[in-house]
Amino acid sequence: MRIEFTVTDYPPKKHGEKSMFAQSSEALRVAHLREGALEARLQAEFNEPFDCLVALELRVFVPKQQLESIGDLDSFIAGVCDSLQAADPKVLPHLDEALRELKKEAHPKHALLITNDAKVVLIAARKVPLKENKDAYYEVAVEPLSQDVIEIR
Repeated sequence: MRIEFTVTDYPPKKHGEKSMFAQSSEALRVAHLREGALEARLQAEFNEPFDCLVALELRVFVPKQQLESIGDLDSFIAGVCDSLQAADPKVLPHLDEALRELKKEAHPKHALLITNDAKVVLIAARKVPLKENKDAYYEVAVEPLSQDVIEIR
């Protein structure tokens, strides 16, 4: 089962060792991602996050003039992966107001699409230029990998 969703915003970015859940600059982006992920999961009638090896696809659509200035693609990938799992309980008391307003099921104490981002073993990601007058958005897809897809050497 593949779960896909689109969010109108930039993806959350992970900045080094600091938790995004504790950074007010990323809190709203984390909230938007988690709301989109929860809605997609509910529409797919999928009740639990994936607890198996998964593939993640991320496409970030940004105005052409911002393609290089919005940030590194790897920072977005880490931000998306971290946002789809449960937050470390030590950072939850420091959540921004935007995250406190999330639906109970989307709260960062719950894993949404993946139980642990260590289970992401395949990633496809890219930044896609848009015409100057278009708003940024991104698309995320997560799907389980079958054992025959995983090559053992």
